[in-house]
Amino acid sequence: MPQRHLPANWIHHRWLPLATGLCSSALAALLAWVVIDIAHNKARTEIAAQAQSHLLQIRDRLDRQLQSTLSVPETVAAFVAAQGSMSPEIFATVVGRLLEHQRNIRNLALAPDNVISDVYPRLGNERALGLRYLDNPQQRNAVERAIQTRRTVVAGPIPLVQGGLGIVSRTPVFLAAAQGRAPVGEPRYWGIVSLTVNADTLFADVGLNTEQMGFQVAARGLDAMGAQGAVFIGRPQLFDESPATLDIPLPGGGSWILGAVPVGGWKAAGQAPALIVALSYAFALVVGLLSARLLRAHQQVLALATHDRLTGLPNRRLFEDRLSQAVLAAQRDRRPGALLLLDLDGFKAVNDDLGHASGDQVLVRVAQRLAGLSRASDTAARLGGDEFALVLNAVESPQAAMAAAHQVLAALVAPIGLDNGQHVLVGASVGVALFPQGTAGVEALPGLIDRADRALYASKRSGKGIASLAPPPDGSETAVQTVAPGAVTAPGG
Repeated sequence: MPQRHLPANWIHHRWLPLATGLCSSALAALLAWVVIDIAHNKARTEIAAQAQSHLLQIRDRLDRQLQSTLSVPETVAAFVAAQGSMSPEIFATVVGRLLEHQRNIRNLALAPDNVISDVYPRLGNERALGLRYLDNPQQRNAVERAIQTRRTVVAGPIPLVQGGLGIVSRTPVFLAAAQGRAPVGEPRYWGIVSLTVNADTLFADVGLNTEQMGFQVAARGLDAMGAQGAVFIGRPQLFDESPATLDIPLPGGGSWILGAVPVGGWKAAGQAPALIVALSYAFALVVGLLSARLLRAHQQVLALATHDRLTGLPNRRLFEDRLSQAVLAAQRDRRPGALLLLDLDGFKAVNDDLGHASGDQVLVRVAQRLAGLSRASDTAARLGGDEFALVLNAVESPQAAMAAAHQVLAALVAPIGLDNGQHVLVGASVGVALFPQGTAGVEALPGLIDRADRALYASKRSGKGIASLAPPPDGSETAVQTVAPGAVTAPGG
Protein backbone atom coordinates (compact mmCIF):
# COMPACT_ATOMS: atom_id res chain seq x y z
CA MET A 1 0.00 0.00 0.00
CA PRO A 2 1.51 3.33 -0.95
CA GLN A 3 2.33 5.67 1.94
CA ARG A 4 0.95 9.20 2.03
CA HIS A 5 3.26 11.99 3.12
CA LEU A 6 2.66 15.57 4.08
CA PRO A 7 3.60 18.05 1.43
CA ALA A 8 7.24 18.98 1.65
CA ASN A 9 6.38 22.64 2.14
CA TRP A 10 3.66 22.07 4.74
CA ILE A 11 5.51 24.14 7.29
CA HIS A 12 5.32 27.11 5.01
CA HIS A 13 1.55 27.06 4.59
CA ARG A 14 -0.07 30.36 5.45
CA TRP A 15 -2.75 28.79 7.63
CA LEU A 16 -0.28 27.06 10.00
CA PRO A 17 0.68 30.14 12.07
CA LEU A 18 -2.98 31.06 12.32
CA ALA A 19 -3.98 27.51 13.29
CA THR A 20 -1.14 27.24 15.79
CA GLY A 21 -2.03 30.63 17.22
CA LEU A 22 -5.68 29.67 17.53
CA CYS A 23 -4.85 26.34 19.14
CA SER A 24 -2.39 27.93 21.54
CA SER A 25 -4.87 30.66 22.39
CA ALA A 26 -7.64 28.13 22.91
CA LEU A 27 -5.38 25.96 25.12
CA ALA A 28 -4.21 29.00 27.08
CA ALA A 29 -7.76 30.29 27.46
CA LEU A 30 -8.99 26.85 28.57
CA LEU A 31 -6.16 26.52 31.08
CA ALA A 32 -6.83 30.04 32.36
CA TRP A 33 -10.53 29.25 32.72
CA VAL A 34 -9.74 26.04 34.64
CA VAL A 35 -7.37 27.85 36.99
CA ILE A 36 -9.82 30.68 37.63
CA ASP A 37 -12.67 28.21 38.17
CA ILE A 38 -10.59 26.14 40.61
CA ALA A 39 -9.52 29.26 42.48
CA HIS A 40 -13.12 30.47 42.66
CA ASN A 41 -14.41 27.11 43.92
CA LYS A 42 -11.57 26.86 46.44
CA ALA A 43 -12.33 30.34 47.72
CA ARG A 44 -16.03 29.50 48.03
CA THR A 45 -15.19 26.29 49.88
CA GLU A 46 -13.00 28.21 52.30
CA ILE A 47 -15.69 30.87 52.75
CA ALA A 48 -18.26 28.13 53.41
CA ALA A 49 -15.91 26.65 56.02
CA GLN A 50 -15.47 30.10 57.57
CA ALA A 51 -19.25 30.52 57.66
CA GLN A 52 -19.60 27.16 59.42
CA SER A 53 -16.85 28.13 61.87
CA HIS A 54 -18.60 31.45 62.53
CA LEU A 55 -21.86 29.62 63.30
CA LEU A 56 -20.02 27.20 65.59
CA GLN A 57 -18.61 30.12 67.55
CA ILE A 58 -22.09 31.64 67.88
CA ARG A 59 -23.52 28.30 68.99
CA ASP A 60 -20.78 27.80 71.58
CA ARG A 61 -21.39 31.27 73.03
CA LEU A 62 -25.17 30.73 72.98
CA ASP A 63 -24.84 27.32 74.68
CA ARG A 64 -22.74 28.84 77.45
CA GLN A 65 -25.18 31.71 77.94
CA LEU A 66 -28.21 29.40 78.00
CA GLN A 67 -26.54 27.00 80.43
CA SER A 68 -25.68 29.87 82.76
CA THR A 69 -29.15 31.40 82.48
CA LEU A 70 -31.12 28.15 82.84
CA SER A 71 -29.14 27.21 85.93
CA VAL A 72 -31.19 29.82 87.82
CA PRO A 73 -34.64 28.17 87.49
CA GLU A 74 -33.05 24.76 87.98
CA THR A 75 -31.60 25.96 91.29
CA VAL A 76 -34.93 27.38 92.41
CA ALA A 77 -36.73 24.19 91.33
CA ALA A 78 -34.28 22.07 93.31
CA PHE A 79 -34.90 24.22 96.41
CA VAL A 80 -38.67 23.87 96.11
CA ALA A 81 -38.41 20.13 95.44
CA ALA A 82 -36.35 19.67 98.58
CA GLN A 83 -38.32 22.03 100.87
CA GLY A 84 -41.80 21.49 99.49
CA SER A 85 -42.46 25.23 99.19
CA MET A 86 -40.78 28.62 99.09
CA SER A 87 -41.97 31.56 101.14
CA PRO A 88 -42.15 34.99 99.48
CA GLU A 89 -39.34 36.29 101.69
CA ILE A 90 -36.99 33.42 100.83
CA PHE A 91 -38.04 33.58 97.18
CA ALA A 92 -37.17 37.27 96.92
CA THR A 93 -33.86 36.81 98.75
CA VAL A 94 -32.68 33.71 96.87
CA VAL A 95 -33.77 34.83 93.41
CA GLY A 96 -32.41 38.32 93.99
CA ARG A 97 -28.98 36.87 94.72
CA LEU A 98 -29.16 34.51 91.74
CA LEU A 99 -30.04 37.33 89.35
CA GLU A 100 -27.34 39.74 90.50
CA HIS A 101 -25.04 38.88 87.60
CA GLN A 102 -27.67 37.72 85.09
CA ARG A 103 -28.39 40.80 83.03
CA ASN A 104 -30.35 38.87 80.39
CA ILE A 105 -33.08 37.66 82.76
CA ARG A 106 -36.28 39.73 82.89
CA ASN A 107 -38.19 37.84 85.58
CA LEU A 108 -38.67 34.51 87.33
CA ALA A 109 -42.01 33.22 88.56
CA LEU A 110 -43.29 30.43 90.82
CA ALA A 111 -46.47 28.68 89.71
CA PRO A 112 -47.65 26.00 92.17
CA ASP A 113 -50.41 23.95 90.56
CA ASN A 114 -49.66 25.89 87.34
CA VAL A 115 -50.91 29.22 88.79
CA ILE A 116 -48.38 32.03 89.24
CA SER A 117 -48.19 32.92 92.94
CA ASP A 118 -44.97 34.93 93.06
CA VAL A 119 -42.71 36.73 90.60
CA TYR A 120 -39.35 38.46 90.84
CA PRO A 121 -38.94 41.31 90.39
CA ARG A 122 -42.45 42.14 91.51
CA LEU A 123 -42.33 45.71 90.19
CA GLY A 124 -43.71 45.85 86.65
CA ASN A 125 -44.82 42.20 86.66
CA GLU A 126 -47.84 42.41 88.96
CA ARG A 127 -50.24 41.49 86.14
CA ALA A 128 -48.64 38.05 85.90
CA LEU A 129 -49.81 37.08 89.39
CA GLY A 130 -52.72 34.66 89.27
CA LEU A 131 -52.08 33.65 85.65
CA ARG A 132 -53.29 30.08 85.04
CA TYR A 133 -51.02 28.41 82.55
CA LEU A 134 -53.40 25.64 81.56
CA ASP A 135 -56.12 28.20 80.78
CA ASN A 136 -53.77 30.10 78.44
CA PRO A 137 -53.39 28.53 74.97
CA GLN A 138 -50.01 30.21 74.48
CA GLN A 139 -48.68 28.67 77.68
CA ARG A 140 -50.44 25.29 77.83
CA ASN A 141 -48.34 23.34 75.30
CA ALA A 142 -44.97 24.25 76.81
CA VAL A 143 -46.18 23.54 80.36
CA GLU A 144 -47.68 20.17 79.45
CA ARG A 145 -44.52 19.19 77.57
CA ALA A 146 -42.39 20.15 80.60
CA ILE A 147 -44.58 18.06 82.91
CA GLN A 148 -44.56 15.09 80.54
CA THR A 149 -40.79 15.11 79.92
CA ARG A 150 -39.89 16.28 83.45
CA ARG A 151 -37.33 18.56 81.86
CA THR A 152 -36.93 22.28 81.32
CA VAL A 153 -38.67 23.31 78.10
CA VAL A 154 -37.61 26.43 76.18
CA ALA A 155 -40.12 28.33 74.03
CA GLY A 156 -39.80 31.43 71.91
CA PRO A 157 -38.56 33.91 71.08
CA ILE A 158 -41.88 35.65 71.53
CA PRO A 159 -42.80 39.37 71.50
CA LEU A 160 -42.98 40.71 75.06
CA VAL A 161 -45.60 43.13 76.34
CA GLN A 162 -42.78 45.34 77.62
CA GLY A 163 -41.25 45.38 74.12
CA GLY A 164 -38.54 43.30 72.46
CA LEU A 165 -38.23 39.54 72.23
CA GLY A 166 -38.25 37.09 75.10
CA ILE A 167 -37.28 33.45 75.58
CA VAL A 168 -39.40 31.59 78.14
CA SER A 169 -38.34 28.44 79.97
CA ARG A 170 -40.62 26.17 82.02
CA THR A 171 -38.98 23.99 84.67
CA PRO A 172 -41.29 21.39 86.29
CA VAL A 173 -40.96 20.73 90.01
CA PHE A 174 -41.60 17.29 91.49
CA LEU A 175 -41.44 17.10 95.27
CA ALA A 176 -38.83 14.88 96.83
CA ALA A 177 -39.78 12.35 99.50
CA ALA A 178 -39.71 13.64 103.08
CA GLN A 179 -36.39 13.19 104.86
CA GLY A 180 -36.09 9.75 106.42
CA ARG A 181 -39.09 8.45 104.52
CA ALA A 182 -38.76 6.05 101.58
CA PRO A 183 -40.32 7.31 98.32
CA VAL A 184 -43.70 5.77 97.54
CA GLY A 185 -44.98 5.76 93.96
CA GLU A 186 -44.24 8.56 91.56
CA PRO A 187 -42.93 11.92 92.86
CA ARG A 188 -45.77 14.39 93.34
CA TYR A 189 -45.95 17.22 90.82
CA TRP A 190 -45.76 20.63 92.55
CA GLY A 191 -45.81 23.18 89.75
CA ILE A 192 -43.65 25.25 87.41
CA VAL A 193 -40.69 27.60 87.77
CA SER A 194 -40.95 30.02 84.85
CA LEU A 195 -38.09 32.15 83.52
CA THR A 196 -38.28 34.99 80.99
CA VAL A 197 -35.01 35.90 79.22
CA ASN A 198 -34.40 39.12 77.29
CA ALA A 199 -33.68 37.60 73.88
CA ASP A 200 -32.47 40.89 72.39
CA THR A 201 -29.59 41.28 74.84
CA LEU A 202 -28.86 37.55 74.78
CA PHE A 203 -28.57 37.51 70.98
CA ALA A 204 -26.48 40.67 71.08
CA ASP A 205 -24.09 39.08 73.59
CA VAL A 206 -23.48 36.06 71.35
CA GLY A 207 -23.25 38.12 68.11
CA LEU A 208 -26.37 36.63 66.54
CA ASN A 209 -28.08 39.84 65.49
CA THR A 210 -25.13 41.61 63.84
CA GLU A 211 -23.06 41.20 60.69
CA GLN A 212 -19.66 39.85 61.69
CA MET A 213 -16.68 38.43 59.81
CA GLY A 214 -18.34 39.31 56.50
CA PHE A 215 -21.43 37.15 57.04
CA GLN A 216 -25.14 37.77 57.40
CA VAL A 217 -26.76 35.49 59.96
CA ALA A 218 -30.38 34.48 60.48
CA ALA A 219 -32.13 32.09 62.86
CA ARG A 220 -35.32 30.11 62.48
CA GLY A 221 -37.26 27.61 64.55
CA LEU A 222 -39.70 29.71 66.57
CA ASP A 223 -40.85 27.75 69.65
CA ALA A 224 -38.11 25.13 69.02
CA MET A 225 -39.76 24.03 65.75
CA GLY A 226 -36.46 23.72 63.85
CA ALA A 227 -36.74 23.91 60.07
CA GLN A 228 -40.53 24.12 60.33
CA GLY A 229 -40.41 27.17 62.59
CA ALA A 230 -40.55 30.81 61.55
CA VAL A 231 -37.49 33.03 61.17
CA PHE A 232 -37.02 35.23 64.23
CA ILE A 233 -33.61 36.80 63.59
CA GLY A 234 -32.35 38.21 60.27
CA ARG A 235 -33.82 38.08 56.77
CA PRO A 236 -36.28 35.23 56.10
CA GLN A 237 -35.02 35.10 52.48
CA LEU A 238 -31.56 34.12 53.71
CA PHE A 239 -32.67 30.49 54.10
CA ASP A 240 -33.50 30.44 50.36
CA GLU A 241 -29.90 31.36 49.43
CA SER A 242 -28.22 27.99 50.19
CA PRO A 243 -26.79 29.16 53.53
CA ALA A 244 -24.34 27.33 55.76
CA THR A 245 -26.56 25.99 58.54
CA LEU A 246 -26.09 24.71 62.07
CA ASP A 247 -28.60 23.11 64.43
CA ILE A 248 -28.90 24.33 68.04
CA PRO A 249 -30.64 21.71 70.21
CA LEU A 250 -32.76 23.21 73.00
CA PRO A 251 -33.61 21.85 76.45
CA GLY A 252 -36.79 19.82 76.44
CA GLY A 253 -36.49 18.88 72.76
CA GLY A 254 -36.69 20.85 69.54
CA SER A 255 -34.09 23.19 68.11
CA TRP A 256 -33.23 26.43 66.42
CA ILE A 257 -31.38 26.57 63.11
CA LEU A 258 -28.73 29.15 62.32
CA GLY A 259 -27.95 30.15 58.74
CA ALA A 260 -25.12 32.28 57.32
CA VAL A 261 -24.30 33.65 53.87
CA PRO A 262 -21.57 36.08 52.78
CA VAL A 263 -22.61 39.73 52.89
CA GLY A 264 -22.34 40.00 49.09
CA GLY A 265 -24.03 36.66 48.44
CA TRP A 266 -22.51 33.38 47.23
CA LYS A 267 -22.24 34.51 43.61
CA ALA A 268 -19.73 37.20 44.46
CA ALA A 269 -18.00 35.17 47.18
CA GLY A 270 -14.39 34.55 46.23
CA GLN A 271 -14.77 36.09 42.78
CA ALA A 272 -11.47 37.34 41.38
CA PRO A 273 -11.18 41.02 40.35
CA ALA A 274 -11.44 41.79 36.64
CA LEU A 275 -7.75 42.77 36.43
CA ILE A 276 -6.69 39.44 37.92
CA VAL A 277 -8.91 37.59 35.44
CA ALA A 278 -7.36 39.51 32.54
CA LEU A 279 -3.82 38.76 33.75
CA SER A 280 -4.72 35.12 34.28
CA TYR A 281 -5.86 34.78 30.67
CA ALA A 282 -2.79 36.66 29.41
CA PHE A 283 -0.36 34.44 31.32
CA ALA A 284 -2.45 31.27 31.52
CA LEU A 285 0.37 28.76 31.24
CA VAL A 286 2.41 30.48 33.96
CA VAL A 287 -0.61 30.83 36.21
CA GLY A 288 -1.39 27.11 35.85
CA LEU A 289 2.13 26.14 36.88
CA LEU A 290 2.19 28.61 39.78
CA SER A 291 -1.22 27.50 41.02
CA ALA A 292 0.00 23.93 41.50
CA ARG A 293 3.20 25.10 43.21
CA LEU A 294 1.40 27.56 45.45
CA LEU A 295 -1.12 24.93 46.54
CA ARG A 296 1.71 22.54 47.36
CA ALA A 297 3.52 25.28 49.26
CA HIS A 298 0.31 26.07 51.15
CA GLN A 299 -0.05 22.43 52.24
CA GLN A 300 3.60 22.31 53.32
CA VAL A 301 3.29 25.50 55.33
CA LEU A 302 0.11 24.21 56.98
CA ALA A 303 1.82 20.92 57.87
CA LEU A 304 4.86 22.72 59.28
CA ALA A 305 2.65 25.03 61.32
CA THR A 306 0.74 22.24 63.09
CA HIS A 307 3.05 19.19 63.16
CA ASP A 308 6.51 18.45 64.48
CA ARG A 309 8.97 18.09 61.59
CA LEU A 310 11.00 15.28 63.19
CA THR A 311 8.30 12.97 64.57
CA GLY A 312 5.24 13.97 62.53
CA LEU A 313 3.19 14.33 65.74
CA PRO A 314 1.02 17.40 66.37
CA ASN A 315 3.10 20.26 67.74
CA ARG A 316 2.30 22.49 70.71
CA ARG A 317 0.00 24.74 68.67
CA LEU A 318 -2.20 21.87 67.46
CA PHE A 319 -1.92 20.15 70.86
CA GLU A 320 -3.42 23.19 72.63
CA ASP A 321 -6.26 23.33 70.09
CA ARG A 322 -7.03 19.61 70.53
CA LEU A 323 -6.81 19.93 74.32
CA SER A 324 -9.23 22.87 74.26
CA GLN A 325 -11.71 20.83 72.21
CA ALA A 326 -11.33 17.85 74.55
CA VAL A 327 -12.01 20.02 77.63
CA LEU A 328 -15.14 21.50 76.06
CA ALA A 329 -16.36 18.03 75.00
CA ALA A 330 -15.75 16.67 78.51
CA GLN A 331 -17.73 19.53 80.03
CA ARG A 332 -20.55 19.10 77.51
CA ASP A 333 -20.76 15.30 77.80
CA ARG A 334 -20.17 15.30 81.59
CA ARG A 335 -17.47 12.72 81.10
CA PRO A 336 -13.91 13.35 82.31
CA GLY A 337 -10.83 13.36 80.12
CA ALA A 338 -7.16 13.30 81.03
CA LEU A 339 -3.97 15.13 80.09
CA LEU A 340 -0.71 13.19 80.32
CA LEU A 341 2.56 15.12 80.19
CA LEU A 342 5.68 12.98 79.95
CA ASP A 343 9.38 13.68 79.93
CA LEU A 344 11.98 11.14 78.85
CA ASP A 345 14.43 9.89 81.48
CA GLY A 346 18.00 9.24 80.34
CA PHE A 347 17.61 10.95 76.98
CA LYS A 348 20.48 13.40 77.56
CA ALA A 349 22.87 10.50 77.98
CA VAL A 350 21.84 9.16 74.54
CA ASN A 351 22.62 12.53 72.94
CA ASP A 352 25.91 12.87 74.80
CA ASP A 353 27.16 9.31 74.22
CA LEU A 354 25.76 8.45 70.77
CA GLY A 355 25.18 11.84 69.17
CA HIS A 356 22.16 13.91 68.20
CA ALA A 357 21.36 11.73 65.18
CA SER A 358 20.78 8.76 67.50
CA GLY A 359 18.82 11.03 69.83
CA ASP A 360 16.54 12.00 66.94
CA GLN A 361 15.95 8.32 66.18
CA VAL A 362 14.96 7.74 69.81
CA LEU A 363 12.47 10.61 69.62
CA VAL A 364 10.96 9.17 66.44
CA ARG A 365 10.61 5.69 68.01
CA VAL A 366 9.03 7.18 71.15
CA ALA A 367 6.56 9.12 69.00
CA GLN A 368 5.64 5.93 67.13
CA ARG A 369 4.98 4.08 70.38
CA LEU A 370 2.84 6.91 71.75
CA ALA A 371 0.86 7.06 68.52
CA GLY A 372 0.33 3.29 68.74
CA LEU A 373 -1.09 3.63 72.26
CA SER A 374 -3.49 6.40 71.27
CA ARG A 375 -7.12 5.79 70.36
CA ALA A 376 -8.61 7.44 67.30
CA SER A 377 -10.15 10.15 69.51
CA ASP A 378 -6.94 10.81 71.45
CA THR A 379 -4.03 13.10 70.56
CA ALA A 380 -0.35 12.33 71.00
CA ALA A 381 1.88 15.40 70.59
CA ARG A 382 5.49 16.49 70.90
CA LEU A 383 5.79 19.72 72.84
CA GLY A 384 9.53 20.21 72.30
CA GLY A 385 12.83 18.56 73.18
CA ASP A 386 12.07 15.26 74.91
CA GLU A 387 8.69 16.41 76.24
CA PHE A 388 5.53 14.74 74.92
CA ALA A 389 1.83 14.89 75.74
CA LEU A 390 -1.16 12.60 75.42
CA VAL A 391 -4.76 13.94 75.48
CA LEU A 392 -7.32 11.27 76.40
CA ASN A 393 -10.75 12.43 75.25
CA ALA A 394 -12.71 10.22 77.62
CA VAL A 395 -11.66 8.14 80.64
CA GLU A 396 -13.93 6.17 82.91
CA SER A 397 -12.15 7.12 86.14
CA PRO A 398 -8.87 8.37 87.63
CA GLN A 399 -7.80 4.73 87.81
CA ALA A 400 -8.29 4.39 84.05
CA ALA A 401 -6.19 7.51 83.44
CA MET A 402 -3.41 6.16 85.65
CA ALA A 403 -3.64 2.79 83.89
CA ALA A 404 -3.09 4.60 80.59
CA ALA A 405 -0.08 6.38 82.11
CA HIS A 406 1.40 3.06 83.18
CA GLN A 407 0.87 1.67 79.69
CA VAL A 408 2.95 4.57 78.42
CA LEU A 409 5.65 3.89 81.01
CA ALA A 410 5.71 0.20 80.10
CA ALA A 411 5.92 0.95 76.36
CA LEU A 412 8.83 3.35 76.79
CA VAL A 413 10.83 1.10 79.11
CA ALA A 414 11.29 -1.45 76.30
CA PRO A 415 14.68 -1.17 74.50
CA ILE A 416 14.75 1.12 71.47
CA GLY A 417 16.58 -0.11 68.39
CA LEU A 418 18.68 2.33 66.37
CA ASP A 419 19.52 2.22 62.69
CA ASN A 420 23.09 1.11 63.46
CA GLY A 421 21.87 -2.00 65.28
CA GLN A 422 22.43 -0.65 68.78
CA HIS A 423 19.74 -0.66 71.44
CA VAL A 424 19.28 2.03 74.07
CA LEU A 425 17.20 2.19 77.20
CA VAL A 426 15.22 5.27 78.17
CA GLY A 427 12.31 5.72 80.47
CA ALA A 428 9.77 8.39 81.20
CA SER A 429 8.09 10.26 84.01
CA VAL A 430 4.42 11.10 83.65
CA GLY A 431 2.17 13.77 85.14
CA VAL A 432 -1.61 13.19 84.88
CA ALA A 433 -4.36 15.81 85.27
CA LEU A 434 -8.07 15.05 84.92
CA PHE A 435 -10.58 17.46 83.39
CA PRO A 436 -13.13 18.80 84.08
CA GLN A 437 -12.84 18.87 87.88
CA GLY A 438 -15.54 20.12 90.23
CA THR A 439 -18.56 22.19 89.20
CA ALA A 440 -16.93 25.59 88.70
CA GLY A 441 -17.02 25.34 84.91
CA VAL A 442 -14.41 24.81 82.24
CA GLU A 443 -10.86 25.06 83.60
CA ALA A 444 -8.50 27.39 81.74
CA LEU A 445 -5.89 25.56 79.67
CA PRO A 446 -2.88 27.17 81.42
CA GLY A 447 -4.17 25.98 84.77
CA LEU A 448 -4.80 22.45 83.48
CA ILE A 449 -1.36 22.23 81.86
CA ASP A 450 0.25 23.64 84.99
CA ARG A 451 -1.42 20.95 87.14
CA ALA A 452 -0.13 18.21 84.85
CA ASP A 453 3.31 19.84 84.77
CA ARG A 454 3.51 19.96 88.56
CA ALA A 455 2.51 16.30 88.70
CA LEU A 456 5.27 15.54 86.17
CA TYR A 457 7.88 17.24 88.33
CA ALA A 458 6.56 15.34 91.34
CA SER A 459 7.24 12.12 89.42
CA LYS A 460 10.79 13.22 88.66
CA ARG A 461 11.42 14.19 92.28
CA SER A 462 10.12 10.78 93.38
CA GLY A 463 12.73 8.88 91.40
CA LYS A 464 11.56 9.06 87.76
CA GLY A 465 9.81 6.25 85.89
CA ILE A 466 6.70 7.11 87.90
CA ALA A 467 3.21 8.44 87.10
CA SER A 468 1.70 11.10 89.36
CA LEU A 469 -1.94 12.20 89.48
CA ALA A 470 -2.51 15.93 90.04
CA PRO A 471 -5.17 17.09 92.52
CA PRO A 472 -8.28 18.90 91.25
CA PRO A 473 -7.95 22.67 90.68
CA ASP A 474 -9.96 23.47 93.82
CA GLY A 475 -7.71 21.26 95.94
CA SER A 476 -4.54 23.35 95.96
CA GLU A 477 -3.86 22.24 99.51
CA THR A 478 -3.91 18.56 98.50
CA ALA A 479 -0.65 16.85 97.65
CA VAL A 480 -0.06 15.33 94.21
CA GLN A 481 -0.89 11.61 94.08
CA THR A 482 2.37 9.83 93.12
CA VAL A 483 1.96 6.21 92.02
CA ALA A 484 4.69 3.72 91.25
CA PRO A 485 4.32 1.46 88.18
CA GLY A 486 1.83 -1.34 88.71
CA ALA A 487 -0.20 0.52 91.35
CA VAL A 488 -3.25 2.62 90.54
CA THR A 489 -5.07 4.85 92.99
CA ALA A 490 -7.93 7.29 92.79
CA PRO A 491 -7.57 10.82 94.12
CA GLY A 492 -7.67 10.69 97.86
CA GLY A 493 -7.16 6.90 97.80
